[in-house]
Amino acid sequence: MIDPEIRRELQELKDGRLDVTGTVALRTSPNTTTTVNRAVCSSSSVVLLMPLDAGARTEGIPQVTPAKGAFTLTHASSAGTRTYRYVIFTGRS
Repeated sequence: MIDPEIRRELQELKDGRLDVTGTVALRTSPNTTTTVNRAVCSSSSVVLLMPLDAGARTEGIPQVTPAKGAFTLTHASSAGTRTYRYVIFTGRS
């Protein structure tokens, strides 16, 4: 018998739903880094970003540094809102 939680996760995977996505708003001035804590992240992860607002489209894609349990975005200092959607693809670390 398969554990109900594993069955649910397998069904979600089959349906194309992944629990490795989210949104992040970059921290505002004077900050130049934003850290996103996600347990699924490792130093070998690939993090893809998609701008969601005009500020993010103007900013472009920040530099992404993945690590165990988090990834850090390095970006310009700005007072404006910059929001991105992300997906994490994790390899073996």
